This record gives sequence, C-alpha cells and structure tokens, in this order.
Amino acid sequence: MNTQSTAVARLCILAGVLAGSAWPQSALSQTTAPSQATGKTAGQPAAAAPYANMPQQAVPYRRFRKPYQEWYVAPSTLAYDGGARSVPDGDLAHLQAVNIGFLGPLDKDNYDSQYGIPMLHGAQLAVEEANARGGDRGKPFALLVHDDLPLWGASSMAIVDMYFNQHVWAMLGSVDSASTHIELRATLKLELPIMDTATNDPTVTETRIPWLMHDFPDDRQQGYALADYIFNQRKLKKIGLLQVNNRYGREGDRIFFDTARRMRRQPEVVLKFTPSDTDFSSQLHTLNASGIDGLVIWGDARQAGMILKQMRAMGMRQPVFGSSRIAYPEVMKIAGPAAEGLVVVTPLDPTRTDPQWQQFRQRYQARFHTGPDAYAAYAFDGMNVLLAAIQKAGLNRGRIMDALRDYEMKPYRGVSGTAFFDYALNDIAPITFAQIQNGQFVYWPEHRTDWKSKPMGFAR
Repeated sequence: MNTQSTAVARLCILAGVLAGSAWPQSALSQTTAPSQATGKTAGQPAAAAPYANMPQQAVPYRRFRKPYQEWYVAPSTLAYDGGARSVPDGDLAHLQAVNIGFLGPLDKDNYDSQYGIPMLHGAQLAVEEANARGGDRGKPFALLVHDDLPLWGASSMAIVDMYFNQHVWAMLGSVDSASTHIELRATLKLELPIMDTATNDPTVTETRIPWLMHDFPDDRQQGYALADYIFNQRKLKKIGLLQVNNRYGREGDRIFFDTARRMRRQPEVVLKFTPSDTDFSSQLHTLNASGIDGLVIWGDARQAGMILKQMRAMGMRQPVFGSSRIAYPEVMKIAGPAAEGLVVVTPLDPTRTDPQWQQFRQRYQARFHTGPDAYAAYAFDGMNVLLAAIQKAGLNRGRIMDALRDYEMKPYRGVSGTAFFDYALNDIAPITFAQIQNGQFVYWPEHRTDWKSKPMGFAR
C-alpha cells in the first residue's frame, strides 16, 4: 500500500473512532456483586454493593427508592465478544523486541510534564528490570515513547503510529483525561490493551470500553474520602470550593460537589480560577463573605500554595483541604507557615517502611537521581502488571487483555501499596490522607465512618 492510500486508511479509522459507540462488544447481564467489606462475591443482587466503593450517603436518590439497575457491578461489565483472540499470534522468533507503547506529557513546556516525566521513569525502570530477568522468553521488551502534546486529538495519531508503524502489543498512558478518552475511542477500533496509571477522571472506566485497566486512585475515591472526612469526622457544615478551571478541576469538583449535596452539605459557594492565575483575592473575598467554615481546593501544589499564602494574609483562618496534586512539598515552599494544617488526599504514603517500597525508592534514586512520586510508583506497578500479562498470554492482544481482566475483584500488591480492581478494572482501594504538621507531611490511611472495620483486601 502506498503512502497516500495508507494515510487515507488511517483517516477512515479515525473517523470511525470518533463516531464509535462506547460498548458495541459488551454483553449486559445482572449477576452477583462484590461485597464492599471483603471484595468477595456476596451472592446477592448487583444492587447490594455500591459501585466504586461508594459510601451509602453518596448514593443518588437513596431516600426515594432502590434503583432498578446498577452499572459496573457485574462480572459482565467489560465482557468482550469480538474477534481479537482469533487473530494469529505474533511470531516471537522473528521479532527483535516486544514493543510497548508509552504516551505521556514530557515536554518541559507542558505543565503536566511534572507528572508525565516520573510516569515515564517508573515505566522505564519496570521494563529495564523485566529485561534483566530475561524479558519475554528471551526477547527484550522495548518501550516506544510518545510525547502527549497539549493539542486536542494529537493522542489519536500517536496511537495509530504505535499500532501500524511500531506494532506495539499494548501501551501505557496517559495523564490528561481528554487524551485518555481519545485513546479509548481509538482502541475501541484498534483493540489495543491500555494500562492507565495516571488519570484522575473516573469517566475513563465508565465508558465500558473493554480495553483499559486503571490503577491510579481516581476522583471518586478522592471525593468520597474528602467528603466523609470533612463532614462526618471534622463535623464542618459550610464549605467553599475553589477549583482550577480545567478538566482536572471540573471532574474533581463534580464528584465532591455531588457527594456533599447528597450528604445535605452542598457547598456554600463554588468558584474557579485559571491555571495561570496568581492573584486569588477576588475569590477569597467572596468565600470569606459567604461565612464558610472550611475550604476545599481542587488544583495543584503551586496554585494551592499561593491561595494559602494570600488567604492567611487576609486573616482567613478556616481549615483547608485539597486534592491529590496538592500533596507535594512545593505547597510548603510557596506558602511557608501558611500551609500549616492543610489536609490533602494522596495516592501514596512515601514514608512507608515496608521493604518493597524502600527497595524501589533506592533503585529509582540510583537510576534517575531523584526520589519517586506517586506517578512513578503507579507507572512501575502498572507496567509490571502489563508485562506479566504479555508473558502469560503471548503475543495476542485479545488474550493480553483477558490476562488483565483476570484482576477483576482481586488485589495486587505493588510498590505503591495494595490495589484492588473492580469489575470495571478500576482501582478502588482506600487512599491516604496527609496533613502538614511542623512543616512536613504526616500520613495516615483513609478510614471512612461507614466502614465498621478496615475493608479486607483494600488496605493500601
């Protein structure tokens, strides 16, 4: 096929991607659901266990009636009846390497590169260590890296290149949820397994496209944890919400707002700021005038540091809570003493002393001359899961995805802690809290008030 006809064929594929249905290959059925307390099959109708470990207070319309159907809680959630398993296997003997794609924000001018670069390093370390153990039946794994450009739709071309030109068997990425959704639409047609280790957006797994596994705690887990802590444990009633006006902020705001409203604690005022803002006085004056007794910031460490500094300078003494991207030392560098008392949710406790985490930190530090963050740890774990699936299934994308689906309703112990994957292959394990005390983060595990004991199999 010549270059022109190849380009036309790829454009046709992309047109189909944008028009494709979200679940043409899924079979719907209502069956048993996981027990929230144990992660095991309870032998009850699907409605007996909430989706995504949702607290009872956050269940929509719970005061009026039981839903006639609940989604994402049945074994058929990611059922696949397509033909990928029947595609002839790749011939390992004729390959120089087993190619794995990577898509993440890497350019220093891309603001999300602060998450994408450690994600790449975590994936690289996993591949290097797997190759040192012999790779896949003696052939090395090769990580083919693509920069996720901050242009809408660019990720679709990267995936097409991975599939048709680089012949990857699976891929890992990305950070931006819009890019990840485009990856999903592309893989709906290409049928390429995706390991997503960095997106916060819970709607990624809600598409029910059966080609993605997600191991990073999403906004549902963060929003539920924050709402329970603020309203049930700290007993606050009038909360203000200040969010960055991008997809990360909007998705996090939506989950927390809806949960608070269903708990009859709807935020008093919701205000936004742009990612480039440095003056937050207008929003802070409005928040203070509304009489809030606490503030939730959904943004990153730089933004939260400036907000805290300006807030305390105005004399506002309300407790402040934040999303996971705030859980970085930068917030203390910017805010100084004004950061004291800040409480955030975080996917990772870096002060853990278990050998698996400590040894990973040492190897990562030796390789990249810096310490790992959550994005590095989850990429390392996700890549190891992906490589193990390839080694188990062989060079067949359908069976590789089957091997990933084997993790449904099962735990996985990695350097980031213990993940637990639901029927949507989303990690729903409890997350971690951190508070700034005497100029440093102090960590403790999430324990919601609706848990009579720590959920078995869910501990980080």
